This record gives sequence, C-alpha cells and structure tokens, in this order.
Amino acid sequence: MTFKAEDQVDGLRSGLLAETGAMRLAVWGLVLLSIAFVGAVIIWPERAIAFNQEGGLIETVSAAGLLVAGLAALWRYPGVARLYIGLTCLLLAERELEASFYQEDSVPFHILNSLDIALDITLVRIVLVCAVLGGVVWHGIPMGLRAFKQRTPFLMVFLAAGSIAVIAQLLEEFSGLNSVTLSVATETRLFVLEEMLEMFFSIGILAAVLIGWPKLQSDENIHDQDFRSCANIR
Repeated sequence: MTFKAEDQVDGLRSGLLAETGAMRLAVWGLVLLSIAFVGAVIIWPERAIAFNQEGGLIETVSAAGLLVAGLAALWRYPGVARLYIGLTCLLLAERELEASFYQEDSVPFHILNSLDIALDITLVRIVLVCAVLGGVVWHGIPMGLRAFKQRTPFLMVFLAAGSIAVIAQLLEEFSGLNSVTLSVATETRLFVLEEMLEMFFSIGILAAVLIGWPKLQSDENIHDQDFRSCANIR
C-alpha cells in the first residue's frame, strides 16, 4: 500500500508539471502570435484600420475580454476584500464601449446608456472608489508583494499586460502631441498599433484572472501528507 500511495503522489506531481508545461507553451505561442500581429499592423496599417473603427472588431474584443475577466473575477474571487478585481475589469470594459456606437433602439445602447447615467451619480462614484481603493490597499498590495516574492505566473502576466497598456498610452500621447508633424501613414500606423496593444492588454488581464493564485505547491503538499499518512496507518 505504501508503494501505491507513493505512485499516486508521483502521478499527481507528473500531471501538475505537465499542465504547467502546457500552460507555458500556450503562453509562448500567444506571445509569438501577438508579435506577428503587431508586425503585420506596422507593415500594413491601412488593412487593419477597417477593424479598428470606433465600436469595431478590435475594440469589441478588448471590451469583451475585460467583461469576461470581470465576471470571472466576481465568480472566482468572492468577498468584499476581492470585489475590486471584478469591479475594475468591468469599469474598464464599460470605458471601451460607448452608447453612441449603437442604434438608440438597440439593447446594447440601453444598457450602456443606463450605465453611463448610473456612473454619473456622485454616490455611485464614491461607493466604487471606496470599494476599489479599499480592496487595493487591504488585499491587492499585500497579495501583490507575496506574489512578487514567489514569482507567480499570474503576476507576471499581469505585469506584462500593464506594461503593454503603458506603451499604448505613450503612443496615444506621442501621436496627439505630434499630430501636426506626423504623416497620415505614420499617424494611422500609431493609431492601429495603440488599439491593438489595448486589445492585448485586455486579453492579458483575462489570462491573469483565469490563471489566478497558483495552487500547485499547496495542493501537492496536502496530497503528499494525505497519501503518506494513509500509507503509514495501513
């Protein structure tokens, strides 16, 4: 029975390590695919501009990624202290889309217009600010420091997504400050690249939420102890 328990522990470890390897392979595949997309946008910006209009495909994907991330965060991380994760993602998703993009009698228009009206209420803004800032101070910063020490995958993905968002913002600022001197092709290229990077940011945030806090080591130790204790008893 001892050998059987140890075999089960080894099988558990092998399965978890294989899952981690598959995750790394998927991440590198997405990175290479993203680089290929960025290269294509830089070379042929006029072809990508068709998907980059207000309310277009790229902006819709960005909003959808943040919306799914927000809903997933509310489901996976319940509790008042972690409410800020889902709220932040949902607020970013609402910022990506505007009610004016849709027809006035459509369902998306009524939903977004109602959200705009609700977010204009001072009391709602105060509650959201308190929930987000309180969650960041009470939960986000301590957990972020702990995740940084352990170099957890979700934090690495989150930092990469944040860096992409910073680059996109810098491109927007640069394009706005130098709009007079930039050529039409360069300005188009920067605009398309900025929207593309914002889409990657949304996908990165969604990936970080889905990856979550790693349970590899803790689960492995728990199963080790369970199997070994059962083997010793028998």
